[in-house]
Amino acid sequence: MISLESIKSTLIEHPYSSSSKLLAQAAASACSEDYGVNLCQASYKLDRDNKKRLWELMNITLQPDFNNKAQYEMLLWLEKEGWLKCMSEYKKQ
Repeated sequence: MISLESIKSTLIEHPYSSSSKLLAQAAASACSEDYGVNLCQASYKLDRDNKKRLWELMNITLQPDFNNKAQYEMLLWLEKEGWLKCMSEYKKQ
């Protein structure tokens, strides 16, 4: 999916920024109901381009290339790269 690949590229390019951590949380949330994102933090941590990416995630099911396999693969990638471990406080109980 184009939107998930765009986020993956951002995370690879800027792995240490707070906005990347927030985008990783949003991507996980778009792929699984087990994760969430703090929208208050999104409002001040994300720049215009990353807010657009967040908006795309919020409408992920409307995207023409939407598919569950891509969501699953994104979760696997986030876990492999350590992004899911760093966001344990946002995992729903």
